[in-house]
Amino acid sequence: MESITAQLIPLATGVVISPIPLVAIIAILLSTRAKANACAYTASIVLAATAITAATALSTTGVESKSSGSAHTVQTVFAVVFTVGFLALAYSSWRSRPKDDAEPAMPSWLAQIDSMQPAKAAVLGLLLTVPNAKNLPLELKAGSIIGGGHLGWVSVVAYSVLFAVAASIALIVLSALAAVPSAKVTDALSATKSTLIRHNAAIMTVLFLMLAALELSHVVEALSK
Repeated sequence: MESITAQLIPLATGVVISPIPLVAIIAILLSTRAKANACAYTASIVLAATAITAATALSTTGVESKSSGSAHTVQTVFAVVFTVGFLALAYSSWRSRPKDDAEPAMPSWLAQIDSMQPAKAAVLGLLLTVPNAKNLPLELKAGSIIGGGHLGWVSVVAYSVLFAVAASIALIVLSALAAVPSAKVTDALSATKSTLIRHNAAIMTVLFLMLAALELSHVVEALSK
């Protein structure tokens, strides 16, 4: 149990510091329907992350339960795939960084947030979770780790929920700010949003390189056995 938790922490941290979902929640908090939209957006992300993680964990559990030998092979293959995948994502993120002093491109959906209803905010949360090429690999990896623990389905679901909540903790905390609006908080949120947009590529590049190094260590450890 402790091993699973220890392996999930860096993955949850990676999702927490992913800039784009944070930019979205900050923009929502600065909009006219901050409270309702923030709750709908955050809830949809937590539910989607739980579903993705749990589905991966349950499917991985079925694959790895055949034999200890096949389980070791599957875990090694997963580690290799994620190492290559995280390196590819790091390269892609670095290539997408603004050149010289160019301003980073603003996502088109940012301009629509102020007029969003809660239902559309929830859909935005799903769109930033399910097809998210930066967070999805982290959730899939978390699912494979949980599935590799040979747990019952209740424990698998519980771990998946805990991972999703931990990975969304920044969004949950920021959503709580909607209940205590103030000029200082608004100014701080605006400055944070601009910083996250500008340094999105650099943050994600460093994150994916660290995760690739972590996965590579698992590959080396597995091959040395």
